[in-house]
Amino acid sequence: MIGKTNALAAGIPAGYHDTSAVDAAAEDVAQGKKIVDATGAVVTGTHVCSGGGTPVPVAKKDINFYDYDGTRVASWTLAELAAATALPANPTHDGLTAQGWNWTLAGLKAENAPMDVGQMYITDDGKTRLYITIAGTGRMSVPLYWQQTVSEGVTIDWGDGSAAETLTGTGNKNTTHTYTSTGDYVITLNVTDGALGLGAASASFCIMGEANDANYVYCNMLRKVNVGSGVTSIAAYAFQYCQSLSNVTIPSRVSGIGNYAFQYCQALSHVTIPSGVSSIRTSVFQYCQALSHVTIPSGVSSIGVSVFQYCQSLSNVTIPGGVSSIGPAAFNHCQALSDVTIPSGVSSIGDSAFTYCQALSNVTIPSGVSIIGDYAFNYCCGVKNFSIYTIVPPTLYGSSCFDNIAADAVIHVPAASLNAYKTATNWAEYASKMVGDL
Repeated sequence: MIGKTNALAAGIPAGYHDTSAVDAAAEDVAQGKKIVDATGAVVTGTHVCSGGGTPVPVAKKDINFYDYDGTRVASWTLAELAAATALPANPTHDGLTAQGWNWTLAGLKAENAPMDVGQMYITDDGKTRLYITIAGTGRMSVPLYWQQTVSEGVTIDWGDGSAAETLTGTGNKNTTHTYTSTGDYVITLNVTDGALGLGAASASFCIMGEANDANYVYCNMLRKVNVGSGVTSIAAYAFQYCQSLSNVTIPSRVSGIGNYAFQYCQALSHVTIPSGVSSIRTSVFQYCQALSHVTIPSGVSSIGVSVFQYCQSLSNVTIPGGVSSIGPAAFNHCQALSDVTIPSGVSSIGDSAFTYCQALSNVTIPSGVSIIGDYAFNYCCGVKNFSIYTIVPPTLYGSSCFDNIAADAVIHVPAASLNAYKTATNWAEYASKMVGDL
């Protein structure tokens, strides 16, 4: 049943969603918006699309707020950001406790630029949960690798009704549990003392054991991870080769994500990097071919070597203004990447950083960039305009930085510096494409 209450006096503009509806959009609930008809009456009841009960998707704007699974739950224009007094309400999920967004309102206002923001979660009981699927009867003995700082400080529940287990000693630990039937299980790791590290922090060993031809089947059992308390960092190689891992929640207390931590997680589609992380290290998301979205917090100061290399579904990324360097091959072969803004604080762009980013249409290099690596924009065939605002031509490490770009591509440089660019080492290779109009 649809009802109305007069809203003319309230001055509520037409077209806002009904926040009393069961399926009202999260952004509208957060902002107290309501549906108003042409007469100025508030319409109450379930808000539906013309085809039935599917909620209206949240439109992308300048500031976009994402849940852990990549669902956009709220969005603001920069004008709406300026007027905002609080961030949107946190989403809710059974078994998880929302910890807030990985940007503060003050941080977003200080940045005053388009940005993607993600929600952070911790498990409601503090236990780390590993969701696995055993598909075949020949693979019943499941390995587990972790680190503990206190003997018997981590209690393992295998999720099949068997007795909980602890191991003596500290440092790298591993064990194996034999299940009696196939199916889905949730392994929980409860930190009763000290700290928990996920995986062995060693090459070729992820949390589900050794990553090689004989054992990939165990790595691929892992489908979902909710990190709990007692974990302050994601160790190197922690989830490497977990190719069926589709989503992960990482709590706000985690301050570091190690090299190769999610490399080859080919089903992982979205990640919220928690607010305490300051750098994205070598190859963390390399070969995550389904990764379409990642939210990077304000405290990150560097994008490491090959971080997003071969993330072929990554279509856009917002880089915080505090980032000062983009590492070699950071976005190499991100062939769907159509939108990236290099912030003003960046001073160096590594070798092959954007090689084969063929969906990019325009590239703006801010005035603070002093070094551009060789092959940095090689095979960026879709770029029509390269706008380079540096007065003194940046050092080009090699003569192939802009090789294999479109025949009609234009390199725009400051008017007063055109001659300097045309004669500078390695820049001279591209003199015919330069115009001085900045």
